[in-house]
Amino acid sequence: MSLTHNEIMGTAEALRQTSAYIEERWESVTRFLSERKCFVFLGSGSSFSLARSLSAMTFMHTGLPCCAVSAGDLLLHTPRYAKILNNASVICISRSGQTSEMNMALDAVKPYCDSFAALVCAADTPLEAHCGLTLRMPWAFDNSVCQTRTVTNFYFAGALILAKQLGDRTLIEDLTHITDNCSGFLERAAKPAYDIASRPWTHCVVLADAELEGIADEGALAFKEICQLPSNYYHILDSRHGPMVLFNERTLLLAALGGKDPLELDYLADMRGKGSLITAFSDMPIEMQGIESISYGRRLSHIALGLPFIMLCQLISFHKAAHTGADPDRPSGLSSWISLSKESDV
Repeated sequence: MSLTHNEIMGTAEALRQTSAYIEERWESVTRFLSERKCFVFLGSGSSFSLARSLSAMTFMHTGLPCCAVSAGDLLLHTPRYAKILNNASVICISRSGQTSEMNMALDAVKPYCDSFAALVCAADTPLEAHCGLTLRMPWAFDNSVCQTRTVTNFYFAGALILAKQLGDRTLIEDLTHITDNCSGFLERAAKPAYDIASRPWTHCVVLADAELEGIADEGALAFKEICQLPSNYYHILDSRHGPMVLFNERTLLLAALGGKDPLELDYLADMRGKGSLITAFSDMPIEMQGIESISYGRRLSHIALGLPFIMLCQLISFHKAAHTGADPDRPSGLSSWISLSKESDV
């Protein structure tokens, strides 16, 4: 079996280790967070998608000023971000800790701020030299080019830190349940993921809202990278405002629903009328004619829903690669991380 598949299926053990590690480092984490009043979440590629979700969940649940910035954008336009960086703590998210844009951007922002922390999946990285706090999770490192369990663990770590910081027992219980039952969910999701991948769609649209926007955007990126098909992410109702004109019988709509809101269900019914293949993912089953429902099987808070949802995206894209002829472990033209020189013309 491919490396990518093994890493997806290895998510359960990685989540257990991440949960134990956050508990072990909690004193250092709380010390760092207690001194910060605003945050800039920084990433590149998949890590930038994660930065968007971590920024959204932090802002929505604490009210502290937060934003997510692409490391490359910050590198190229550092002075334009001066007011945002003032008195902010920069939270860096990086699988390898070696991505050039990230390390070069941190050098560039030091005249504007001096507080840095990092989530990485490797030890002794160049990124650590910049950071007062580094959380290292090497057990979640993906050796495959495309990130799967890495991004799931980044999202989990951010959600667990937020839940513990707020004393949110419901979210902590949800995250614990997912950790304990991750293998079972992956096994249950394997067949529907395989069946969905076997159908003749050529374009995937991932739909989700609120705290899930970043992890859902990462879900769309998984389709580009793993099975190399066009994909997009949109907020659910916002896709009515233009994007839906391109949805047709060759489109897979993969929607993460926060419940059974009539506006969401009416939207899916309208898209069914366009002939699109529609899969609705939710915590509990949703019965709608012509729409496939996949559920976690237990009530989940919205943040926690993002964990099984990203794993479903990864499984479908992996199985679809068998139909597109893409190599999920080594997608053409893609590297595990990008290395640039300051003299580069790229």
